Amino acid sequence: MLYRQDPQSSDQNHPQRAEFMRRARILAGGLVALILFAVVCIPRHLPSQPLAAAITPASLYISFQQNSLVFRGSLPSERSKTAILQQAHTLYAKKGIRVTDQFTVDPQVGAATWVDTIPQLLPILGWMVERGSIIIDGHSLVLTGQVSSPREKADVLHAIAPAVRAGLTIEDRVMVAPTTTSPPTSVSLSALQLSLNQVLAKSSIEFEPDSATITAKGHAVLDHIVVLLQKVPTAPIEIASHTDIGGAAEHNLQLSRHRADAVKQYLTRQGLTNPFTTIGYGSTRPLSNRKYQPGLPQNQRIELLMIRTT
Repeated sequence: MLYRQDPQSSDQNHPQRAEFMRRARILAGGLVALILFAVVCIPRHLPSQPLAAAITPASLYISFQQNSLVFRGSLPSERSKTAILQQAHTLYAKKGIRVTDQFTVDPQVGAATWVDTIPQLLPILGWMVERGSIIIDGHSLVLTGQVSSPREKADVLHAIAPAVRAGLTIEDRVMVAPTTTSPPTSVSLSALQLSLNQVLAKSSIEFEPDSATITAKGHAVLDHIVVLLQKVPTAPIEIASHTDIGGAAEHNLQLSRHRADAVKQYLTRQGLTNPFTTIGYGSTRPLSNRKYQPGLPQNQRIELLMIRTT
């Protein structure tokens, strides 16, 4: 038997289907628009993952002088800090040497292979006469101090080998103490002036940019100079400071005066009794008149001049 659809029922269902289809098309169009919005707009404003924080390189400055061992710098972990300080106490605390911890532990400091070698290097400072320092900044290690003999210096350089294997470049500023202690004469003063000139020609006393704050490398150079000046504790010395020729003349003059005073304060804090005279020349005595020349640090310098009284 054939089925015959009621015309009236068909007429009633047709508008309902049309309305359903219309709504379905609207929903589908909205969904497509939402997907396009997510693809085009969201990545521009909402990164899928946070940007990585900038990594700070690890650094180290150890100063040994006047029965005191001071540790400064930035380390990546408490573990590395504890290992260094425990070794320092083991080697030096029993000898009455004060160990001062000024380390900073920062999770933003990157891991460095050389950090694990520091406990092995600490005995080196005990071989120094009166003072010594180890500075690690970036990929270089600056070793400063004075030993009693060439054999001891050879031992020091041999003991520093773990740092070399860790990828550090060694800058050797270890001096051998003179075998005689003759009283200062005009000849020895001239020789000392030559030694001062050689030290400052090789490594200048560095400051923070446009500041009288001495950097860690500047302190290492001054520690080297202290050893030299201890030989002439009564010789008058002029501390002459010079800036580059960029910037205002009056500003350069004031900056040079402040830097000369900072050097004098550091030297006197190390126990030197020399009569120091400070003078700031600003940019009035340049070694080069070229205002813009890459690597022109020679105009910005500190000079130490022995003042002859006769």
